[in-house]
Amino acid sequence: MLKAPKFWYQKKDTYLSNSFYPLSLLFRFGTKIRNFVSTKQNADLPIICVGNIVVGGAGKTPVALKIGKLLIKAGYNPHFISRGYSGKIKSSTLVQSWHSASSVGDESILLSEVAPTWIGGNRINSANLAQKKGSDCLILDDGFQNPTIKKDFSIIVINATQEFGNRRVMPSGPLRESIKRGLSRTHLVIVIGNTSEKIKKTIPIEIPIIEAKFEINKENKIFKGQNITAFAGIAYPEKFFQSLEEQGAKIVKKVSYPDHYIYNENDLLSLAEMANKTKSILVSTRKDYIRIPKSYRSLINTLEGEIIFNDEDSLVKMLSKVIEKKILNR
Repeated sequence: MLKAPKFWYQKKDTYLSNSFYPLSLLFRFGTKIRNFVSTKQNADLPIICVGNIVVGGAGKTPVALKIGKLLIKAGYNPHFISRGYSGKIKSSTLVQSWHSASSVGDESILLSEVAPTWIGGNRINSANLAQKKGSDCLILDDGFQNPTIKKDFSIIVINATQEFGNRRVMPSGPLRESIKRGLSRTHLVIVIGNTSEKIKKTIPIEIPIIEAKFEINKENKIFKGQNITAFAGIAYPEKFFQSLEEQGAKIVKKVSYPDHYIYNENDLLSLAEMANKTKSILVSTRKDYIRIPKSYRSLINTLEGEIIFNDEDSLVKMLSKVIEKKILNR
């Protein structure tokens, strides 16, 4: 579980980022060794990878969810494959309604609400099982840095607020790898928010950029003027807090937990007491809601919404071309 250090997203070098730089070099060296010794396998089905270069918080899962919906609308039968991060189950498993976040991971449960979702450490095995169940294309949620599976089309998601943080590799910064190395394997960049000149200069001209936004459901206008105790266990909770404030909410208390945090009864009792004292309502993310004990979910309101692409047609055409080409060459 990770709670992103604040210095990661400061635009200038700090004492901490400089202090951790030698460890960043070790991390990069370890990544090179892993890539060198790993054997890349090719699945029969086309694989569309939705990933990022920073550690969490960029918005890849909402983008993957929307792409799944678009492909279904276009007549395809996509399945999601995921590692099932933070879940106890490690073998390839189809996510079912009775699974919990602690068993298959929170993101996998969200994905399974849109299309069949497979979790497990062996992505190729999951891909083969998906094919047997009738899938004609796969969406790999995360896994961009996984060298063991070949991707047919790789999408990098960038949050315009975060961008690449201080542009340093972990633990000196939020990057999983250098920007140059990551972009060398990228076919499309999706920017959530407005693309800055700095991003435009960073992305090679041959890589297309599609802008997107996370549009809040109209029903969430009930938060306007409300006193709110907002809490989230995500990599970059500031985005969530900002979205609430943009809805006109009055946040009286902000509580952050580590990414993928599994809530327990004591956490919810503490939050309920906090809300009672401040005469506020409890609001969290949909991703957090899945990690809350079912007996306490009635106490929690969620900020709902989905990704909207500025050029949806171009994206669908791009992905359809990749899928049809792989199917024809099989």
